[in-house]
Amino acid sequence: MIRSFGIGAILATLIATQAIRPALANDVIEAAGRYTVKITTAVDYSFGNEKKGTWRGSGFLVDRERGWILTNAHVAGKSPSTIRVSFKDRPYSKVEKVYVDNQLDLAVLRVDPANIPAEALVAELKCEGEPAAGLPVIAFGHPWGLDYTATRGIISGTKSLEGEESLQTDAALNPGNSGGALIDAQSGVVVGVNASAFSKSVSEGLNFAVPSRQACAILSLLKEGKDPSPPVLPITFATTPKERELVVAQSDGDWSELLKAGDRILAVNGDETARFSTRFVSYFRGGGSVQVQIRRGKEIKTVELAALTKRDQLKRLGVHVSGMVIGRSTITGYDPTVMWIQFLDDASVAEQAQFREGYQVLSIDGVPVKSPEEILAALKDREGNDVEVIVRNPRFTMISGRYDYFVRTLEVRDVFVVNENGKVR
Repeated sequence: MIRSFGIGAILATLIATQAIRPALANDVIEAAGRYTVKITTAVDYSFGNEKKGTWRGSGFLVDRERGWILTNAHVAGKSPSTIRVSFKDRPYSKVEKVYVDNQLDLAVLRVDPANIPAEALVAELKCEGEPAAGLPVIAFGHPWGLDYTATRGIISGTKSLEGEESLQTDAALNPGNSGGALIDAQSGVVVGVNASAFSKSVSEGLNFAVPSRQACAILSLLKEGKDPSPPVLPITFATTPKERELVVAQSDGDWSELLKAGDRILAVNGDETARFSTRFVSYFRGGGSVQVQIRRGKEIKTVELAALTKRDQLKRLGVHVSGMVIGRSTITGYDPTVMWIQFLDDASVAEQAQFREGYQVLSIDGVPVKSPEEILAALKDREGNDVEVIVRNPRFTMISGRYDYFVRTLEVRDVFVVNENGKVR
């Protein structure tokens, strides 16, 4: 039986509905203001593609007892950094890094629980499933220094950006929103961590967040005392024109006997949605073996894969000399014996001597250097003197069919070690 309503009843229902929605939205926004923090980060010596400087972002409380705050890796900084956070209407306090991910744009910080205000709330994360396309969401953070700001939008879908699983939303994200919560406007549950946006000059409403389910997996492993860093897997995936199609391009080592080029990933540990490379890798976090269902031609089969070498994403080690930092690559899987110029300060002695960020340092005064320790040994007792350094531009020149090598003369100054905590005194 279909129930019918008069026009008066319909209007009354609409009015009541409209009265409820703002109240619900206000509750969600008020709660967000109580678990969201402001973050300021300062980097003196950078690694990888980060730059020296200071920036600001957002984060939110996910564990009061442990003092854990969730944010983006690019907000916390993968390089040695000094980080301070502030709860609403409270002064800034210094925090420490618990974990920074080299693959996902996620980081966990720790604030002294004594500095968490009594009125602060803990955000609830969506740890299972995907938010549906069309779900109303609220992006919360501090865009352009406008503190504790909310913007509305919807979930446009779950997409793959260079293999990374991302939530697409048209809720406006601007500098300062990074690391803040993307919130289900109906339930108040956090569905994602605001991360990035396409340039407004070439797009409209193309903004992205890291799904909360990825953060939940990391937080769970940390609570268990396990290392959640992504392992180095001997596999490369190929992209296809289809969404959610994960195809093996190449596998190496022990995996080469189990996975072949062209294999299509159908499920990982029974999860048929694990057709993003980041979701595939996440099943190997924490160690152990994983059941992977594949289709090879017309045949469907299941193979058991064991996780291999893992890497501690927080560890950084380099040698500062004459305004540059030389150390191992921070990218998972790169050859650890290759020394890269990670950081080059403006107007430094090294910059004046025509060193460049991204060059590889091969030798110092004719002695090959393949570790920070060997660089220190080569520079020992050379303060104030010149050394001859051979470097290589890692970009292969197609015209000449070779790499470019250069000899540079460097006056040695200010030699010290830089690790994940900064300058070693």
